[in-house]
Amino acid sequence: MTVTFALLGPVRAWRDGQEIPLGSPQQRTALTVLLLREGLLTTVDELVDAIWPVDPPTSAVATVRTYLSRLRRLLCFPNGVRIGWIGGGYVLSAPPGSVDVQIFQRYVVTATEAARSGDRHGAASAWRAAVALHRGTPLAGAAGDYVEGQRARLLELCRGAAVDLVAVTVELGDYAEAVADLRALVAEDPMRERCHALLMTALYRSGRTADALAHYRRVHRMLADELGVDPSPELRHLHQRILLGAPLPV
Repeated sequence: MTVTFALLGPVRAWRDGQEIPLGSPQQRTALTVLLLREGLLTTVDELVDAIWPVDPPTSAVATVRTYLSRLRRLLCFPNGVRIGWIGGGYVLSAPPGSVDVQIFQRYVVTATEAARSGDRHGAASAWRAAVALHRGTPLAGAAGDYVEGQRARLLELCRGAAVDLVAVTVELGDYAEAVADLRALVAEDPMRERCHALLMTALYRSGRTADALAHYRRVHRMLADELGVDPSPELRHLHQRILLGAPLPV
């Protein structure tokens, strides 16, 4: 039997393609902590703190043990997932390739290595596969301070992969696709200046110089209004090259 897990969206699990009911948000939080520790020991106290960051109930330790007992019954099968008790804590061992976060990380490594070697098509393919694993809000269905911190970390990794993908798309000259993706990224995270630079580049290289300059003016106003700062030197330099009609480096 094969069990797989998704954390880059709602916390979910499947056994041979059939979804496994994971129970309450607290039980999902316990599973999330164990999966993100990637085979490292997690103490009972750490699980209690993750599930109840403030005022844990007097039954917290017993409840955590109940959660883990239920998760064992749901997930653990021969030659598959194992949840072991070792010296005051739990260790979850999952087969390679069964957790989407780990698959995502492998795609990122592949994409990075391909980009360094000049293989833009290979990099784009790997970035695209990584981005496809992001299916909504990471760790949805789990809760707590620990989860919130991990959610922010995973969301930043997913957004970074999306930006790296669109950067390669611009380098490959797929400007129409890049512009559409970049407008969505800019709307989602308007303070990420790299996305603005990429959007200006894609617009300019596709012959839309006026649109590129208009976008810079909008960014300039936004940064002044929101933060009271000017665009970065890199963005200002890009603006000057576009004003001069100069070619942009690939």
